[in-house]
Formats: sequence, C-alpha cells, structure tokens
Amino acid sequence: MFFGNRVLYAVLICLFAVMSGIAEASEGQASASTATISGHITGYPSDWFPPIYVYARNVDTNSTFAVYTRGSFDYTAEIPYTITVCEPGTYTVFAWTDRKLSGVWVGGFYSRYDAKGSIEPIFVEVEFGQEVENVNIEGSMFNIDQDIVPLP
Repeated sequence: MFFGNRVLYAVLICLFAVMSGIAEASEGQASASTATISGHITGYPSDWFPPIYVYARNVDTNSTFAVYTRGSFDYTAEIPYTITVCEPGTYTVFAWTDRKLSGVWVGGFYSRYDAKGSIEPIFVEVEFGQEVENVNIEGSMFNIDQDIVPLP
C-alpha cells in the first residue's frame, strides 16, 4: 500500500509539471515514472561561471523541465547538473544564465559542429527509468545568438 501511494504521488507531481509547461527539478534517481538527464557545463567562455539554468525540452510536446546550477569562481570547474523529466521522448538540452551579463543573456546547448562547421543540436532520447549521462554543454557551445539556442 505504501509503495502505491509513492507511485501515485510521483505521477501527480509529474502531471502537474507537464501541465504547467515547466518544472524545476532537483537531483535524484530515475524511477519507473521519471527519467534523468545529467552532464556538466565546462569551459564557459569567461574567467568564472555564472549561475545557469539548464533546460530539457521535449521536442514533440514542448514540455520543459529545468534545474538551477550555482556558479563558480573557478573557471576550470565542471558544473554538474541532473534534470528529472516526467515524460519519455526526444529532448533538446540547453542552458541560459540567470541574468544578463554585460547587457546580454548568454545561452548554450548540447550540440556539435557538423562537417561544414555549423552548429547543430544533439537530441537526447529518454525512456522512463533511464538515466542518460554525459549530456555536456561545453564552452564552445555557448552563443549569444538567440536564434540558435532555444529560449526557456
């Protein structure tokens, strides 16, 4: 009976998150009704890391889940994050500073350079109970061009 209540509670929390369109998640393990996406931010193009929100957006439903990361004055740091998502699917993972820096918002996303040197997103496939790791956002993937990085 106790286990059933916990599952019901988790489902209700996820439904609320999906219905509201955005959920701020904390670190945790994937369960039968959730999944996690984790990685780190490294090589931020500055001599320090500002606080950053990392988002995972389902490309089919636009449901967005987020986690807040603290900054660091150690520019060599790797800032870890873990996002709990409440629906399976294909996700794009991106990040934005929590405020403007030198008058601009700074964002980046999980991506790579294609053969022509253009940046393209890497999509993450997620199933319930799965823990997807090493979804890293590196310094070269931070851009000021808001047409490239999805907006929160």
